[in-house]
Amino acid sequence: MIQLPDLRNWRPEIDPEVAERQVRRLRELIADADRTIEAQQRIIAHDGPLEAHMLSLEGMRQSQACLEGDLAVIMREREIEVLDFALNGPRYANYRAQAKPLSVFLDAMQKLYERVGQALAMPNPGMKIPLNIRQQFRLEVAGFFPSSFGIRFTTQTRVDLAGDSLADSALEATFELVNTDQPIEHIERLGQRTMVQYRHLITTLIAAEATPKVQWRTPSGDERSWISNENALLTLSNRLANLRESAPKILHASGVLTGASLRRQKFELAGDQGIVTGKAPRELADKVTRYFGRPCRITYVETLYIDEGTEQEKRSRVLTDIEAI
Repeated sequence: MIQLPDLRNWRPEIDPEVAERQVRRLRELIADADRTIEAQQRIIAHDGPLEAHMLSLEGMRQSQACLEGDLAVIMREREIEVLDFALNGPRYANYRAQAKPLSVFLDAMQKLYERVGQALAMPNPGMKIPLNIRQQFRLEVAGFFPSSFGIRFTTQTRVDLAGDSLADSALEATFELVNTDQPIEHIERLGQRTMVQYRHLITTLIAAEATPKVQWRTPSGDERSWISNENALLTLSNRLANLRESAPKILHASGVLTGASLRRQKFELAGDQGIVTGKAPRELADKVTRYFGRPCRITYVETLYIDEGTEQEKRSRVLTDIEAI
């Protein structure tokens, strides 16, 4: 098995180290801007939507948008994400793998990536993964390398106008998921179907007598990894089997929008049911901006997730509409 040459994430004319530093710095500035906006929102929640406060808030959002534009310029120079996945174990010591278990593993990896991407891209993902999601979150095998049995995957970065890449976000979310011992903490963001697919990947590794070692370098230059052993995989499979979800409920609440992060897609409403927080999909960004700080009535979908092994609960709320009252 021949060692693969290094693949470039960035276009040939771009210095990777310089680009990574710029991405890291801009993301720090954007996060700082988010915190400043949140502080201003607290002032508005206390004083009301005074014109001076609202103008200041709008100026902060415009400054953040300029930073996002700068980030988008740099991120458009990044072409692919590279993911190295090594299968370790006695069966793979000679750089070989049986075709059938390997095909099942590759399919499980692809579907997990699609499920994570679907959860991040769609406010209420259904059972069927749409064609556009499958195309956007497509993994390609770029080759094999020595490390028991090593597989190199690539996927296109694809960047939006704010400098965000769903491929980047999906990989970050996946590494956060596989490195936690509390999977229920991620179910609100990723959903039950992602957890079912994640368990399928784990049971596939167990059946193939393989343990994973996965590595990815982010656009900021940070290293992400996942290294596990057989006992940890067995424990994780049992934990994932205990996750359950309730039937989603369509609910309403009236009050004032006191918090809203358009970048993190979060909302907060203070009203007749106390504080209601949850996810605000990008499709509602205009309404969130229009009704911020003003009386309104929201419609949202609520789902309760339960870990039957630990009796932990996690509640998910997804905003579906806002209207004036």
